Amino acid sequence: MSALTSRFTSTSNSTASVSGTAGARVARKFALWISAAALCILAPMVSAAQNPYAMIEGVSGQLLNVIRTEGKNLNANPQRYYSAVDRVLEPVVDFDFIARGVMGSYAKKATPAQRAKFASTFRRDLVATFARGVATFGNLDVKVINPGSTPSGNRVNVLQEVRSKEGLTKVSYTLVRNRSGQWKLINVILNGVNLGKTFRGQFAQAMQANNGNIDKVIAGWSAADKVAGN
Repeated sequence: MSALTSRFTSTSNSTASVSGTAGARVARKFALWISAAALCILAPMVSAAQNPYAMIEGVSGQLLNVIRTEGKNLNANPQRYYSAVDRVLEPVVDFDFIARGVMGSYAKKATPAQRAKFASTFRRDLVATFARGVATFGNLDVKVINPGSTPSGNRVNVLQEVRSKEGLTKVSYTLVRNRSGQWKLINVILNGVNLGKTFRGQFAQAMQANNGNIDKVIAGWSAADKVAGN
């Protein structure tokens, strides 16, 4: 079967302000992998039974439209832009599952309120970091390199190549099918780096640095900082 290929071109005049050259690099690096993940999201109007390879190609236009129409609000009304991006990501990214995985063994020691707080903080920071970085992207060439039919199992890895002005990035998405038959994104491996494990290691380090104070770790969490430290 031929590879599924899509070309995405953003013509938005909006700009993202990330302080400092290093900060801009971090935002672009982080935004690249999460934007690639966002391109495979499942829109509410798409059948939950759709094969996960085809849905990567089929729904990407929705995100691109949000960037074009809402990206201009980044400086004047960033929350409006972030909310628009979050609505696109929400149907497929299992933020609660990912956040609990990032907490690792500390999730069992946390109270339900702390787990919920971290899930909310993790999601908000992840979406905002992505939205800021992707607002300035020009062209993205995205190609699924292992297209196939709908898998019979409940877990699949979708392999993708993303070409941008930053260069070539190889991405592997882990998706699982939940009890409702919906495919959910639970992890991303970027150029061989398992981001779920990276975040989990950073959370553990933060816990040690804060003498096991989960509330302090949650309050100080920043996904961009975690990727920068990788």
